[in-house]
Amino acid sequence: MDFYQGCVLAAVIAFIVLVVFAIRTFIQIAHTAQAVEYLALSTAEKVDKTQSTFTLLDNVASFLDSGLFRAAKAGMELVKHFRKEK
Repeated sequence: MDFYQGCVLAAVIAFIVLVVFAIRTFIQIAHTAQAVEYLALSTAEKVDKTQSTFTLLDNVASFLDSGLFRAAKAGMELVKHFRKEK
């Protein structure tokens, strides 16, 4: 076996090793993609379940910003003030 045949053999072995690592990498990428897809689906389901809570919090925040709540708060402050004077 001369020098060039040894170089070709080394190149073929290196190429086979490269192909094996590439295949293993693509398999790992496929597993990771499946895991990410599962995570996205389960997160979407959880967000859908909590949507009603977010709607309720938005309604409460809107009520707290409304004039009706401010008027009720002012009325309670007046009641507290008059109770303190007695």
